[in-house]
Amino acid sequence: MIERLPTLGPVVRVMAYGMLLALPVSVAGVNLFGGMLLMAALLSREFWSAVRKLRSNPMVLVAMAMLWLLLLGMLYTTGPRQEAWAVLMKYRKLLFIPLLLPFFQDDRHRITAMSMLALSIFFTVMASWSEFLGWTHISDPAYGGPPVDAVFKMHIPQGTLFSLLISLCVGLVFATRSRVLQGLLVGMALLTALNIAWVMVGRTGKAILPVLALWAVWEVLRVWRPSGKTYWSLVACSMVVILSTTFWVVSRPTTMLGSVTREIHQSQETGVPTSQGMRLQFYRKSVELISQRPWMGYGTGSVLTETEALAAKGQTEVARVATVNLHNEFLMWAVQLGVTGLVVILLFFGIMLRASFGQSTPTGILLRGQWVVFAAGCLFNSYLLDFAEGYAMTLTAGILIPL
Repeated sequence: MIERLPTLGPVVRVMAYGMLLALPVSVAGVNLFGGMLLMAALLSREFWSAVRKLRSNPMVLVAMAMLWLLLLGMLYTTGPRQEAWAVLMKYRKLLFIPLLLPFFQDDRHRITAMSMLALSIFFTVMASWSEFLGWTHISDPAYGGPPVDAVFKMHIPQGTLFSLLISLCVGLVFATRSRVLQGLLVGMALLTALNIAWVMVGRTGKAILPVLALWAVWEVLRVWRPSGKTYWSLVACSMVVILSTTFWVVSRPTTMLGSVTREIHQSQETGVPTSQGMRLQFYRKSVELISQRPWMGYGTGSVLTETEALAAKGQTEVARVATVNLHNEFLMWAVQLGVTGLVVILLFFGIMLRASFGQSTPTGILLRGQWVVFAAGCLFNSYLLDFAEGYAMTLTAGILIPL
């Protein structure tokens, strides 16, 4: 029966390339190519021939366990059914992991896919610079600031994708022997890092940037393998420069990262619902909710209902703010699905990191780069719940994880 199915691997890969190219710029494009990819994959001989391997693949098992837990959570949720269904639909992007795995086991296809994603993100980087320099005026004024930096995405997705581009450039440098291409990739990474540090208004990219810098130094030294004294000298110097620069930025209240502490203090002293003050309240509410129902949680789509109940008891304006998004992927799973939910999201990242060390040098670096960006970002954002960040996570995992 399987032998009668057509070989559609090239078609599936073209659809995947389309999704990656559209990801930074077009929601409709991602959905269109995603639908065609789904149909082509399910009609292909390659997918059904790989089903046995997919059933035993750790990443596939975890992704399916996450979806089954969300389905189970709908049976006992304390929130409205429509909200539970809406949350489940946002996590359906996890299905792209098993759909993509059989078609991206060749490093050539992986490098091509990551190169296309890098080029697409870099287009938005250049558009951001164009806005900053006043050459164009195409950004959405709703997300603009002085300087206008939001070109196609809101601040959090843009900061995440720009950070992702830096990690892609680091990995792709080791995928080519051309000095010209390596120089271009290094230039892309530096131009993007400068945009995050200087141009971008949002905090997400700025918070991930020092972590990325430390990781990039570690990867470069891991490949070059200098002698013992040279290695530790470079490590020490890099850490001093990166950490001292980060500390200096954070300690200045006029910077975006420095404003985090200022906003938290402002909310604590006056009760005003600042951005960071609200996040701190969301985390406190999460801890309280988890302590009350640690094993099963409150069910899929229950976050808004439960935070509204806690907000009704709040004594200050910031404490009376409820939310549907806790801005922390780990807390989202723990509140809704208890300890089991927290375990599966930790396994998701653990399997991704472990898989990276069994790959070729470029693929391993690319996979670890995704891990650094998404694991760090999920500490203060719910990436799988969000569109661009969630698709970036699942598509890169489906392309780079070994079958």
